[in-house]
Amino acid sequence: MISYEVCLAASLAGAAFLYGSLDLQQAVLWQGAHVWGVVVQPLAFILFLTAGAAETKRGPFDVPEGESEIVGYHVEYSGMKFGMFLITDFIETTVIAGLVTTLFLGGWTIPGLDLPAMGLLGAALMLASFSVKTILVLVLLMQLRWTLPRFRFDQVLHLGWKNILPLSLANFLATVWGVALWR
Repeated sequence: MISYEVCLAASLAGAAFLYGSLDLQQAVLWQGAHVWGVVVQPLAFILFLTAGAAETKRGPFDVPEGESEIVGYHVEYSGMKFGMFLITDFIETTVIAGLVTTLFLGGWTIPGLDLPAMGLLGAALMLASFSVKTILVLVLLMQLRWTLPRFRFDQVLHLGWKNILPLSLANFLATVWGVALWR
């Protein structure tokens, strides 16, 4: 779990340094004025999405819930208590999808349209744009869950510490270097 939180923060740090702020609204406004984050930070997008999927303990990173291999912590819960644990997993996935949409897919912006100047119609389009992008990211996360087999515990640790963390740190350093040269 800790390895993916570090990777989430490192990939977020590159995007935040590029946007010049930790404020999510400023990140969306920067993307609206320039280009979406996925275009300038494709590696951070992939790493953030992968680490986010691992952080939510959804497949293929669902080692704690692997009922067929181990006895998970859900065994002692039934009915509504189990339902509450299941709902929190879906909420975590929705939050990660919302963050991916905000940080890398332009948030509520639609390229070529000045939505705030359109009044009530613009507000409705902003809400629809953000919702559609978030739902598409959720569908992508579900497709990954349904497609990939479950990783073993050693494979999850290897992926987190030896692959994703060095790549996210290298992406951060490349972003810092690129922004410094660009200015």
